[in-house]
Amino acid sequence: MTSYLSSMIFVVLLTVCWPAAAENNESVIDSSGIPEPLAQVLADAAGLHNQNQTRGAIKLLQTERNNFDNHPRLVALEIQLLLGSGRLSEARNLVEQLSKARSDMAEFELQVQRAFERIVNSEKRAIIFIQKRIELKDFETAIAVSDLALLAFPDQQADFYTLKGEALYKMNALEAAESEFMRALQIDPLNPVAKSYVTEIRTTREAQTSTALAEWIRIAKDKVGDFIVTFLALFTAFLMNSLLSPLSMRFRLLRARRAFEAGNYDDFADAVERLLDQEDFKPLRHNFRLLLRKRPYEDVKAIFEAHVMTEERLPTLLRILHREHDRMLAGG
Repeated sequence: MTSYLSSMIFVVLLTVCWPAAAENNESVIDSSGIPEPLAQVLADAAGLHNQNQTRGAIKLLQTERNNFDNHPRLVALEIQLLLGSGRLSEARNLVEQLSKARSDMAEFELQVQRAFERIVNSEKRAIIFIQKRIELKDFETAIAVSDLALLAFPDQQADFYTLKGEALYKMNALEAAESEFMRALQIDPLNPVAKSYVTEIRTTREAQTSTALAEWIRIAKDKVGDFIVTFLALFTAFLMNSLLSPLSMRFRLLRARRAFEAGNYDDFADAVERLLDQEDFKPLRHNFRLLLRKRPYEDVKAIFEAHVMTEERLPTLLRILHREHDRMLAGG
């Protein structure tokens, strides 16, 4: 009960402190000027905050802002919680984002500016705050405050360059981090933290370069190996084909002639058809002449017509046979 009353008091104070913007739907506004669903969201967020669950309260508000078209009271509460949690960059980003679409953000802009200024009104406070934001992995805020502190405390720039470099390093922005550490070392060459980080960054970069180079070499070796294997396979295939193809052709021609001489015309026709598929017509023409010397043209033609199984091959075979017959008659 106490928690609920505290939440409602928080909401009422928020309502008083932040005047309501013009509402789009007057029919859903209750007597206090806040829509009932909106009042419930505000109460729930305030309740989470009072229970030390500020992160959960902010997440709730981020979600509900979209549902309520960035209602000013939700925006006000979210910004207050962000600023109270030290999440200054998130608050500033939210204000900048909403300022593009609405004109009632001037007060929030001022609040964010004052929050940053409060942090850098003391060198010690700024250092502690930045270290805390780095521990909480709020690197953007740590960097933003470091930039302001560099202007506010010119005599302590080495410390703030180092802190900024640490935030960048932990964001894995190694090149930018090294630049900040080198600035710190230009001011204080004995800065042990900056020296340690620079050494670590360069060691990491060298390791990454070595790893990348090794990986590239491995890939290159694999590719070269693949190329060599492919080349050898193609060369071997070419060589074997060059050596074996004539022998295979001779064997097939010999088998075709023997099948013809034995009267096995089906086997003869099959062998001749396979030879035709290779589109090497010279051996065919030579063997057709041998056949024509042993049998009359009409007999050989009749054998082709009776035993060649593929109709589209028959005209080509008969044309070759007829041409060779004519050449033989002409004494060619």
